Amino acid sequence: MEIDVSKAMKIKLSSELPPKPVFDTKYRRAPDRGFDLTQNETVTALKNALRYVPSELHETLAPEFLDELLTKGRIYGYRYRPQGSLKAEPVDEYKGILEGRAIQLMIDNNLDFDIALYPYELVTYGESGQVCQNWMQYQLIKKYLESMTEEQTLVVSSGHPVGLFPSRKEAPRVISTNALMVGMFDTPEGFHRAAAMGVANYAQMTAGGWMYIGPQGIVHGTYITLLNAGRMYLGLPDDENLSGKVFLTSGLGGMSGAQAKAVEIAGGIGLIAEVDKSRIETRHEQGWLSKYSDDLKQIFEWVDEYRKNGEPVSIGYHGNVVDIWEYIVKNN
Repeated sequence: MEIDVSKAMKIKLSSELPPKPVFDTKYRRAPDRGFDLTQNETVTALKNALRYVPSELHETLAPEFLDELLTKGRIYGYRYRPQGSLKAEPVDEYKGILEGRAIQLMIDNNLDFDIALYPYELVTYGESGQVCQNWMQYQLIKKYLESMTEEQTLVVSSGHPVGLFPSRKEAPRVISTNALMVGMFDTPEGFHRAAAMGVANYAQMTAGGWMYIGPQGIVHGTYITLLNAGRMYLGLPDDENLSGKVFLTSGLGGMSGAQAKAVEIAGGIGLIAEVDKSRIETRHEQGWLSKYSDDLKQIFEWVDEYRKNGEPVSIGYHGNVVDIWEYIVKNN
């Protein structure tokens, strides 16, 4: 028996073609993920993206989606991203029941220009952790959340909204899974192909879970780890902090950005290398990083100053951490 699934789809995207996207160049863009699909797999990828939009738009969107796939390694459906900046609005400004409105707020927060790592590609953090696979899914998920009742549950599979199912008020409003792979295909190469074809989404922990709260989520654990490292390896008494001690590390991204504030809370001097200056600037503007420079002489003058005064500080170095180690060895 053949079933026309389209007849079961009550919630759909509009037949009106959204305007072409305008990208603000001051925001980071995801790198090209690479294209290595076969011809048949490419056709599958296009079909999987086009299923979300009305058939009358396929002739226009198919070439655009193919271009995205060839140049970005993924189909993001940029046309369907809301214009301008996405922000988490007050919960009462969304449509639907309270739980549905709250989840919409969380999704938009994950895609905020000031929060997301690659906002145009729906990547919140972790280099590839996405809210969902494409902007058509985003739009449909929002529509489902707007229309759900307290006796329905939205099922989402790797960003794909499967649909609203009857449940009850005490049940979860959303059941979501990400990155589930059949064992024999569960390899880096297999997942890469599945993601390119639009059937798998890598969500990290809280990107596809729609509840990202930034580096603050792990700053306490990082602080405890640093203190205990000082006690175990430097012999610090339990009642002392890391005053005068230098913690050399690298990374000021979405999670590693917690290191700077954690070492300050622990009373130490943090020296954090990062090759992407935009990430240094973001952490500095947000107050996670005290100061930064690409001049190692200047940096170690700061280190000496804060070590002498016993004051905590976090210092970012724009460059490779290997450069710092070499500088330390050469200058004793």
